Order: sequence, then C-alpha cells, then structure tokens
Amino acid sequence: MNTPAKLTVILEPEEDGGYSVHCPALPGCHSQGDNLREALANIREAILLVLEVLHEEKSPISGETPEIVTEEIRQILAARAEDGLPLIIETREIELPAGVTV
Repeated sequence: MNTPAKLTVILEPEEDGGYSVHCPALPGCHSQGDNLREALANIREAILLVLEVLHEEKSPISGETPEIVTEEIRQILAARAEDGLPLIIETREIELPAGVTV
C-alpha cells in the first residue's frame, strides 16, 4: 500500500499576528496566513503548485532530509534572534494527496 507523501513545514509567528510558513524541502516555497489553519492551508496549496511546476518542467526534486529541515530551522532562528524576536517556531507535517510524488 502506498503511504501518502508528507513534507515538514516550519511555522513562524509574525510580530503583528499571523504566521509565515516555510517548506524546507522546496526552496522558495513560502506562504503566510492570519491564523494557524489559514497558514497551513496556504502552504499546502503552495506546495502543490510548486510540485506541479517542477513536474511539468521535469526538474529534479531533492526531497526532504533531516539536514535540510535542520538548516532551515537554524536560519529562521538566527534571523529571529537578529531581529530581537522570540525564538519560537513550530513544525508540522503536511500530508499530500494520493498520487502526488515528492
């Protein structure tokens, strides 16, 4: 049985409310939302669009590794520290629809 593909996303609370959200496995794949639910829905949509474009262009997808996720977390926390923001982030897994490959 095929298990659905999942990607880790990093949620970063914004100073004035809402969230920025990043998908480390897909460089440049970012979104935001006014609340957690909206941010997760928006990044899921962004992930699907990026994957569609990459598949159409026959571009390689490197996939997710612990090292990629760790480096993205390190960069986000460093930027937050530099900006004097609380070092608070959250990670979640986004489950992709059946048939979507990463």
